[in-house]
Amino acid sequence: MAEILTTPHLNLPLPHPANSLAEDVLRIRDAFTALDQKIASLDALLASDDLNLDTLQELVAAIKRERGDLDQAAAQLVEQKNALNARLAEHDAQLKTLAALACAGL
Repeated sequence: MAEILTTPHLNLPLPHPANSLAEDVLRIRDAFTALDQKIASLDALLASDDLNLDTLQELVAAIKRERGDLDQAAAQLVEQKNALNARLAEHDAQLKTLAALACAGL
């Protein structure tokens, strides 16, 4: 069963080094979909004539909140990608060792 991790603020699905790549690809896809929806919400907010956002200062504050959320999620995705790459490198090293042993008849 897949290890379930999410980002603390947006609850975006995160990959986990113990998961298979097939499981984590779907989780990363879900994270990008959620980020896309957040950006669509921000675009709608920027295009709206909402009376509650009638000052430039309120609009800037809303943009900064959304930007912080996106930056945090992107950093966490990069961290998880690096962990997965390290795991793949370990597996590659193990496969090379096994291949050498197989060629040696062991």
